[in-house]
Amino acid sequence: MKRHLIAPPIVLLFLMIVSPLLAQNFTIKPYFGYLRPQMTDVNRRIENQIDTWRELLEEPLPSPGKIAGRTIFGGAIQYHLNDDYFLCLDISRYQKEAAIEHFNNATPPARFFFAREVKTLDAALHLDYYFDYDESGLLNKYIGLGIGIVSVQALSTTQSSFESNASKITLPRVDTSGDFSGTAFTVAISGGLDVRVAGALSLWSEVGYKYAKVGQLDGTIRQINDQQNAAFTTSTSFDLSGFYFQAGLGIGLPF
Repeated sequence: MKRHLIAPPIVLLFLMIVSPLLAQNFTIKPYFGYLRPQMTDVNRRIENQIDTWRELLEEPLPSPGKIAGRTIFGGAIQYHLNDDYFLCLDISRYQKEAAIEHFNNATPPARFFFAREVKTLDAALHLDYYFDYDESGLLNKYIGLGIGIVSVQALSTTQSSFESNASKITLPRVDTSGDFSGTAFTVAISGGLDVRVAGALSLWSEVGYKYAKVGQLDGTIRQINDQQNAAFTTSTSFDLSGFYFQAGLGIGLPF
């Protein structure tokens, strides 16, 4: 019984002594940024689909826009390995939608809705090299190389209640939704600046290029006349490769 009573205080004392020593090498880095993925094939597919619907419905459907550049948010934990080398675990989130909704006030009224959305969760491990790193210096510059994995989810919805177009062709009601997902390895190169503000606080910014070609996604499609989900693979290739920018706050530990 005494051993069980003594062990916890010993462990607690050990953590109190060792943790601050280890924590001095860590920096927490919350940030915001901007990612501009290519998504060329996806956007071409979206425009082709809308053109097809324009011809079929003979309606002036507006463009839904593109799956393109978008603000991202994330966070990182950086560890000072030794001298000028740092290891950084970075996690970020990207989400972008292309959508339109079109109404026709004819009798009976009709509605067309089209939406395509892409969500990603990106986790990467970076090795950063600082040029003559100075812990007390005002400005530190670095370059980095990272590898990671990106998880992608693509959602699609197409709904149409148009019964006929100007040519009086009867059209069935459309109500289709899809949910697709996939993962891929990523590689990134980057460069950045770290400006010491006061004590353990710093401001930093980084630019880079990320290769993240995911390819086709697997998932399911549901139609109004078939409530069962049918397995499906997208005919388009998802490419999230592109340039990015990040900036945020660095909080050294202990604070």
